[in-house]
Amino acid sequence: MIRVVVVDGFSSGKFVASRLSEKGCVLMHVASSGDLDGYYYKGFDQALYEQMIVNADFATTLASVERFEPQFIIAGAETGVLLADQLNERLRLPYRNDFDKTSARRNKYDMIQCVTHAQLPAARQFIAGTWELAQDWIRHHGRFPVVIKPLESAGADGVYICDTLLDCERAVGKLLGTTNKLNIPNSQVLIQEYLAGSEYVVNMVSLEGQQLVTEVVRYQKQRVKEGGTVYDIDELIEPDAVVYPILVDYTRAVVRCLGIRNGPSHAEVMFTEEGPKLVEIAARTDGILRPDVSAQTTGLGQIEAVVLSITEADMFVQLLTRAFDYRRLQHTYNVCLINRSAGYFDKDLFLTELLKLESFFDAVFYVENGQQIGATHDVFSQPGTVYLVHANPAVVEADYRRIRMLEAQGVYLVVGE
Repeated sequence: MIRVVVVDGFSSGKFVASRLSEKGCVLMHVASSGDLDGYYYKGFDQALYEQMIVNADFATTLASVERFEPQFIIAGAETGVLLADQLNERLRLPYRNDFDKTSARRNKYDMIQCVTHAQLPAARQFIAGTWELAQDWIRHHGRFPVVIKPLESAGADGVYICDTLLDCERAVGKLLGTTNKLNIPNSQVLIQEYLAGSEYVVNMVSLEGQQLVTEVVRYQKQRVKEGGTVYDIDELIEPDAVVYPILVDYTRAVVRCLGIRNGPSHAEVMFTEEGPKLVEIAARTDGILRPDVSAQTTGLGQIEAVVLSITEADMFVQLLTRAFDYRRLQHTYNVCLINRSAGYFDKDLFLTELLKLESFFDAVFYVENGQQIGATHDVFSQPGTVYLVHANPAVVEADYRRIRMLEAQGVYLVVGE
């Protein structure tokens, strides 16, 4: 039996763990910290794991993991990437990534610097620990908007698009001295040029330095009045799209330069007038993915591909020899709910309306009935995601618009308890 350690088996990592368990793997769970945001534990199934520990001291954690005798150590969520790298390096397991690039796979400044040094196109940037330093760079940059965000974060947490110097000052003030959703202090901020264009996600799974493309997705995001960004739609694109080979070739180069040799990668890439430029990349699975949706839309998907790379490497290698990456079997939108006002969540009427939609496939809610919620300002404050799947893209688009109309009517909000 294959023995696998999963560090922070949250987000889409919980589906990876579930599929590994179904394949007969014996699993150990390591929580990277005892102070993780409760958001991560939504839907977490401890029954999948033979052992569970919480990392409080690296030496103790390493000793526990060594006793488990794993053949693989993987990160289930962004919070677990660094610790998974550290454990892999100490145990020298074959299924690992280049350790000298571990910081560049998490720290967004180091990431873009690494990409730039590899002579790949990327955004101009600066890090600052004070508003005065930030202001100097912004004035010298001389163009708005600019993007201000934490050095290490996820899910658009603390990401601000700023149109004026005053907006920038407010964003820096909101970030410096706070702790983000990954439980990392924001002692510095990252300031980047704003990349105009269409944003895409390129998901891959690597094995011994070879990459299998599992999804290329067109993003839509919305800006909220505070200057932050929230996710709107993920739309799977066809591999014969004009931009597809350009995005894939660029992302392969990014993956290689950042030392991702084994396991998943989730890259956000802006297709600008000058071509693709990296927004950021993560060495873990795309958090919004669901294996049953992937089965309907590509027949595989990143989650299942990760499992194959661990449990059936020969089959994974066969997939690498195909003449195509994937085929889009049906059209799909992953619709991220965007709540506009405060209230108490009630999904019942909303679900009744969703079931009337021709393309409705599934809905995942991150809050409970009766829970008080505020306006959505990042992925952590989204009430949930609705998955639409249909052969006809016009049906998917119409159903998406219906969802947004229902939201505008406050379909899942109750005012007062």
